[in-house]
Amino acid sequence: MTIHKSLPAVLILLLPCLLFGQQVKPVADFSKADTLAKTIKYDNDLTLLTKQLTSPFPEQLLKVRAIFRWITENIAYDFKYFDKYSYKGKEPKTFTCSGDSLGCEIKKTAWETAYITKVLDKKKAVCQGYAMLFKKMCDIAGIQSAVVPGYVRTEYYEVGTPGELDHAWNAVLLNGDYYLLDATWAAGGCSKDEDGKLLSFHKDYDDYYWLTPCEEFAKNHFPEDPKWVLMPHYTIDKFSSNPYYVPDEAGNIKLITPGSGIITAKKGDTIHFKLAYKGSFHDLQINTNIFQNPDLWYWYYLSKRSRIRFNDTSAIKKQRYVKYRHDGDKYEFTYVVKDYSLDYIDILFDTRRVMRFKVHVHG
Repeated sequence: MTIHKSLPAVLILLLPCLLFGQQVKPVADFSKADTLAKTIKYDNDLTLLTKQLTSPFPEQLLKVRAIFRWITENIAYDFKYFDKYSYKGKEPKTFTCSGDSLGCEIKKTAWETAYITKVLDKKKAVCQGYAMLFKKMCDIAGIQSAVVPGYVRTEYYEVGTPGELDHAWNAVLLNGDYYLLDATWAAGGCSKDEDGKLLSFHKDYDDYYWLTPCEEFAKNHFPEDPKWVLMPHYTIDKFSSNPYYVPDEAGNIKLITPGSGIITAKKGDTIHFKLAYKGSFHDLQINTNIFQNPDLWYWYYLSKRSRIRFNDTSAIKKQRYVKYRHDGDKYEFTYVVKDYSLDYIDILFDTRRVMRFKVHVHG
């Protein structure tokens, strides 16, 4: 491939997808690194911890893997911190400085050290803590990395928007190419109530967010600094037009048609859906703002943080199912637009929403 002479070297470094086609997740035997990450304990010395994790491995890939898996194994998401700040719409305290640049840099380093130490002592963090800890450990190991703040879409109603600028993840340089990873999302997930308040954290490692190929990562992450997209011509507007993917299924679903998460149609049109899906399901359903399949379960609250789930037997008879064609991992089905007021389409696998599309119906 011919590269335009005016393309700067730094851009070449940041755009592996541009030069080599789709980015491929590096493959290796991670079993030793993973096992080591689950056995090494932090003893109030981050430098020692990092050396214990990385020194057995000559390859930088395995060093990074050991660091990443130690963090996801040992740091829980601080959902109480989230509820105190993000849920209530308040901004947490962060570093600020109005002095000279050298003085501010010294103060910033001290603040970051104190912040990371607190994360390690509590064994809890929000995304900023996960990302800062990863970068600090990479720094100690002599591996180039960066903290990447940006937008994520975690809610189904965010189709057509970039979501919230309230997340942070990392980029790491391996063999001349940058790769993206998100230790926060890889570590597990949180349950929440109907109002969006987080109730608890459940450790459940998800390898999808380890060195995720940039085109996959872009399904639900967009950096504040576009250079960290690692793809050419991928803008925040294109990101906003993605369908919503439930985060733990994003790696299993590939949208073939329609080509966007925002669908323009006329009344009477038939919308053709075609998906590639790595998992399996039995029942396919569609929910819209016009019709909702009744929930099969309802919650009875024993207290603010304790609840019991019951099956609603009457809802079973009211379910509507969609016929689909299935060939290997390809699934095809249709939806007929019957109402001008159609605003969105949810795709459900076995009663669980996995995708949402925004719909504009015109005459």
